[in-house]
Amino acid sequence: MNENEIVHVATDWWGFGATIFTGILTAIATMAAVIYTNSRTKKQLKEQAIKFENERKEEFKRSKFVVIKPTLILTKFTGLLDKLIVQNDYNRVLLFSGEDGFDFYDDIQKRSCQTCRLLIIENKTDIDINDVTISTKTVLRNRDTDAMWTYNTSNSATFLRGRESIIIKIEDQTQFEKILSMNDDKISSTLKFECRIEYSTLANQRITYVYEIEIYNDRRIEVKRDGIENVIDISQKVVVIPTTFRNLQDSISGIDRSAYSWEKMGISQMRGIMSQYNPQSTEQNNTITDQTNTDDTP
Repeated sequence: MNENEIVHVATDWWGFGATIFTGILTAIATMAAVIYTNSRTKKQLKEQAIKFENERKEEFKRSKFVVIKPTLILTKFTGLLDKLIVQNDYNRVLLFSGEDGFDFYDDIQKRSCQTCRLLIIENKTDIDINDVTISTKTVLRNRDTDAMWTYNTSNSATFLRGRESIIIKIEDQTQFEKILSMNDDKISSTLKFECRIEYSTLANQRITYVYEIEIYNDRRIEVKRDGIENVIDISQKVVVIPTTFRNLQDSISGIDRSAYSWEKMGISQMRGIMSQYNPQSTEQNNTITDQTNTDDTP
């Protein structure tokens, strides 16, 4: 080949264009993959954050969850006061009233002699609850004549601390006397009691607890409902108007608990000695018991 000859090489524009186009597609695909990966990672991180936050909230709700368990007892008010003193209990015990006010409690004579059914609502946890509302309805029915006597209560408290209790008298004096008279006359009767308790937890949950029983002939108790009816999340504070109550601790604030407990122990020991040496002294012991409950009223 002559050195003066020029060799002309045809450029492969199609190949060149295809190479560039392939590179562009590869760059776009890589960028899309990076964007998709980043988006998916962000989505996963967001989902994990939401899941963690939800789990944290649920754990907080569980840690502040409180179940109020009502307990039905039959006693005199002096027995409750004795329990607070002898067991050295300093927790607040709130006594709520019904339609008849607090005459049954503020009158010392009535307090010492009246035996009635009481509903104790106790916060057995160390966690406070707020905005407590309690409504009760007690209906006594004479099953022979269908005559009925009704007693209602409706009370509220802004808070109930841990280990504190609420006491409600579930029947009034009229119902109590009717029960005794129907028992003496062997008349069949039914006492139906309904209690609805609503309260808020520190986790902003509103809990509704329902307790419903029927007592036949003042003996057999049948539980109709006893448990949580509803739990809802609340965003605003529930406003309640607190009602008047009596703090049973105020009734024993001026009593020497130690001396009172020793006195009760001495009386119990004396009863035990008398029952051992005189087995027929049951009636006498009962008389001493009644006199003690009356005389030792704080």
